[in-house]
Amino acid sequence: MMTAASVSASTDAPSGKPFPEVTFDRVSEIFGHNLDTSEERLQTLLLAIGMDHTTPTSPHFQEEVGIPFIVHYGPNHWVNRLTSGDMSVGVLVNNALLLLFAEADIPNREQAAFDLMKMASDKGYWPADYFVAETNLLNHLVRGPEVAIPLAPTIEASGLKQVARDTMDAFSRCAEIGFAPCRYRIGFWLSNSQKTLQDGLKVLQAAIDVNLKDTRYEDKLDGALVAAAQELAERGGAIGLDSDTVDQYRKLIDQYSRSASRLVN
Repeated sequence: MMTAASVSASTDAPSGKPFPEVTFDRVSEIFGHNLDTSEERLQTLLLAIGMDHTTPTSPHFQEEVGIPFIVHYGPNHWVNRLTSGDMSVGVLVNNALLLLFAEADIPNREQAAFDLMKMASDKGYWPADYFVAETNLLNHLVRGPEVAIPLAPTIEASGLKQVARDTMDAFSRCAEIGFAPCRYRIGFWLSNSQKTLQDGLKVLQAAIDVNLKDTRYEDKLDGALVAAAQELAERGGAIGLDSDTVDQYRKLIDQYSRSASRLVN
């Protein structure tokens, strides 16, 4: 499980290797307008894959994963590699992306994409950890889109303890890599229990720090940042926050609430 001690990695946005150059027409031919999704889970998956590709310290930095590689080589290249038995991370994830975003009518695409991402997660690909965990939340562990974390009584009553444990583990792995959305999930999850409140608030502090330091998150996580700052402003006494620090979080709430409002309007 992730704790406050495991969230100290550097968060400055590094320069990584470039994606191959592809044309808008070719992207549209394969994906139509599906990449302009409003679903936060899919938006964040694409962000995670892009960040992994541009982070030289990533364990999968050399993998050819992402929409530009699918377009560059063509969908048939990736489908043929998968059907021939190639189970490398790039093949698994790019086929999952085709299932999730391609214009083609593909039956059972969501479950097939999840299965491929689960295999990539088992191979240590942290963006797949995010997708698997977030999909588990969506399908099994929350009562509605407004609920940010699974509710313990619901888990106990429904026999989903193993799913919840697997989800927590997956979020923890991508949080330890430094991915802010996963750190927010872990922080909210832990702070939902009085027993783990202090660890949760410390992880939320680390999530906000990551969010603010890395420009690749700009305008992407404002809602989560505001919610985390509210937790810290209201309950920060549990980890000894002084009044000046609490005031800083209140200023963040005001600043990023206004920013989010401008984006919506």
